[in-house]
Amino acid sequence: MQLTFKNTILSIMMTGTICSFLSSCDGIYSDPSELPIEVDEPGKFTYVDATDYTKWVYFHLDDGTYETLSYDDATGMKDGWTFAMHRYDCKTNGGKAYETAYTSIDALENDLADGKFTIPADEAFVADVTDSITIDMSHMMEGYLVKVESQVNKEMGKWLNVNTSQMPPIYTQSKKVYLIKTKDDRVAAVCFTAFSNPYQYDIKGYISFDYVYPLTIK
Repeated sequence: MQLTFKNTILSIMMTGTICSFLSSCDGIYSDPSELPIEVDEPGKFTYVDATDYTKWVYFHLDDGTYETLSYDDATGMKDGWTFAMHRYDCKTNGGKAYETAYTSIDALENDLADGKFTIPADEAFVADVTDSITIDMSHMMEGYLVKVESQVNKEMGKWLNVNTSQMPPIYTQSKKVYLIKTKDDRVAAVCFTAFSNPYQYDIKGYISFDYVYPLTIK
């Protein structure tokens, strides 16, 4: 049987009403971006937005806060940040980093307390160096990216391997615990847990990690 134009419109309206109803039931058809994200707990940052290539996100582990600032203007930034992220790039605040063999901060802390692990000597930690970061991807199809010089910590940068031999790139986390020795010789332990946000269509550039700061050294 053929539907008349009026019946077709009615059918579409009914379908829209049903879809609207279903989308409100149990979140089955909800837009993921509308779902609540986890609330940060002490020792944890969850889905921090570091998607903007023109920004650094500065983490203050002493008070569990962060701030996002332009790559070329950190005016007004609070003192005492511990490390910063530019998407997956890392830098410390005059400190150094060390990649451990641990994949759990709890395991590292337990071994540290039992004397099975000791904080490496200062010379084992790697300082930041001057390198380049990408600030503009819009010319990628033309064969180039816009880059600027910046301080980066390549040791801590090992947390994420980016394979660009195919598109989209393949991102592989090391899952290792990284130690950061600050310029005043305190030590932080950081373990990255995610580089995407499932509540934002799994978009890359959202940072999650667990941390302990300062790490108790016995």
